[in-house]
Amino acid sequence: MRLVAMGLVCLVPAIAAADTGTRVAAAEPAAPPANAAIAPAPPPPPPDLGTHVRNGFSFSAGEELGSGPSSGLTGQLYGVDWRIGAKLAGPYSVYADTHLSLGTAKIGATSGYTGNFAFAVLGERELPARTFVAAGGGYGVLNNPSGMLAQVRGGWYPMDHDATIGRRLNIALDARFYFAGDQIGTVSQISVTLGYDRF
Repeated sequence: MRLVAMGLVCLVPAIAAADTGTRVAAAEPAAPPANAAIAPAPPPPPPDLGTHVRNGFSFSAGEELGSGPSSGLTGQLYGVDWRIGAKLAGPYSVYADTHLSLGTAKIGATSGYTGNFAFAVLGERELPARTFVAAGGGYGVLNNPSGMLAQVRGGWYPMDHDATIGRRLNIALDARFYFAGDQIGTVSQISVTLGYDRF
């Protein structure tokens, strides 16, 4: 009995010490020095859009001039253009340009209302300083006579643009040369245009 009492006396303090024992805290990682520079994440690469659709429209105001048999023809025309095509790799695009304009014209003592319709396929190249040039050919109708036509464009995108698809304001000078046959000759239509293109 005396041995049992002595065992209990020794066992109770050991159990209490186990319940209230000191726990060792887990080591935390050391903080970086205050003057250590953190390298910024590299910027994401620009998106590779590849070949994709482009489209646009513009409003125009211009002058019509005749030559050859229609020498002396003058007219003032106001119209609209619609473009749809593809933005290719690099600074190149190809698109169809549809044009309709209405106005008045006169030749000699005769004057009246007139209208032009044109369709052309153009190739465009973007140049430095956000400028561009385009050229191509198609078919046109001069009120009544019709025939093949050649078209050239030159213009400027006033605002910078990143690599994503977006609208781009443009100011351009469009020149169309209608070859309407031997009885009419060549009629030139020179227009200033203001438009938006999305590509």
